[in-house]
Amino acid sequence: MFRYIVAPAFAALLLTTPGAADIYVLDGDTIVVDREHIRLVGFNAPETRNAQCEAERELGYHAKARLHELLTAACGPLARAPAACLRLERLPAPDRYGRSLARLIVQGRDVATILVSEGVAEPYDCPAGHCPRRRNWCGG
Repeated sequence: MFRYIVAPAFAALLLTTPGAADIYVLDGDTIVVDREHIRLVGFNAPETRNAQCEAERELGYHAKARLHELLTAACGPLARAPAACLRLERLPAPDRYGRSLARLIVQGRDVATILVSEGVAEPYDCPAGHCPRRRNWCGG
């Protein structure tokens, strides 16, 4: 899991859109909220676009579907979802690709914990910005 210090102002930010937000699941660990790309922290999901093998791609699609399912259960339809249906605990700086970083909480549960416990993601911690090698989902 990511270790980070969260300033009190970042500790429990809800979606910034007052009433509703458009939410889209890009993959198992990235969502888009009102055009803002957010890399979810605390876990790493298998790749779908740049998968190293078909097994990784399939597990990546499963992780994406499970994340979509969790969000839909909490928010209903993700187009114009109620802003208060999820909580994003944001980190102060973006990642190297310019995405916002945040821990995602739905229905009081950390999505990282759920996906890792279900075997569709791995715990992923980047202390002081130094990330370990990612898992080889292809068995090698």
